[in-house]
Amino acid sequence: MKIIAVMGSPKEKGSGHKIVKMIEDRMIAMGNVEFEYLFLKDANLKPCIGCYNCMAKGEEKCPLKDDRAAIEQKLLTADGFILSSPVYMHSVSWLMKNFMDRFAYLSHRPRFHRQKMLIVVNTSITGEKTALSTLKIALGHDRGAQNVQELAIATPPWPQTERAVAEKERAIDVSTKKFYQACLDTSLPLPTFNSYMDFLMMQKFSLICRQYLPADYTFYNGKVYYFDMKVNPIKAAAAKAIVGIYIYLMKDMSPGNVLWPATKSLSH
Repeated sequence: MKIIAVMGSPKEKGSGHKIVKMIEDRMIAMGNVEFEYLFLKDANLKPCIGCYNCMAKGEEKCPLKDDRAAIEQKLLTADGFILSSPVYMHSVSWLMKNFMDRFAYLSHRPRFHRQKMLIVVNTSITGEKTALSTLKIALGHDRGAQNVQELAIATPPWPQTERAVAEKERAIDVSTKKFYQACLDTSLPLPTFNSYMDFLMMQKFSLICRQYLPADYTFYNGKVYYFDMKVNPIKAAAAKAIVGIYIYLMKDMSPGNVLWPATKSLSH
């Protein structure tokens, strides 16, 4: 089993590293586990400039020349990921946010379908809920790696009570066991009705927006799902009917014929 821990702290040996090291030690005690750390502070991953090229034209069209593609290939070799970030102003660190931004195209063209994910945040006092919510959408959100467990650990800058320490140890134990058991299963997940509808929505939208999102159109054209699978014809028909209604209700999100900001008033 191979696990890659993506560390979003600018401090290599900070509280987040201590927590992930505890997870590593527990997992190694459970079985044959290979652990690898990716410290984002040392990674050759330039700041996203928001050009939208990766989303619209394909990630290979990103103007930033760094190790983004190599990092993706490394992640593809893993059975599971740990994403670790300190809480900065009720969110993730800038390093982790940039990591998420640089792989934003995975929310449109997902991979990592067989990988499992454990998200970990450490905070002095508060902000863990928002940070966890942000981390959940990394690497493709629900379309990519399966988020197995969420772990938030408070690490205040003062000694803690025995009860508080015991609760943290239990939380780490529970999360580690669930993550380890999930990573043992390297098969592709069975699509749910909702995930199949999600696929159909993306496929239909890629067709409607093919002029503006050619990379999405190329990715979805001719597919029956994100990966090879058989679709129950009754469920497929029901899903397509529902998606048709959604697409109609979202018609104002589809391409139109008015540039914005408008050159003249559209009010009557």
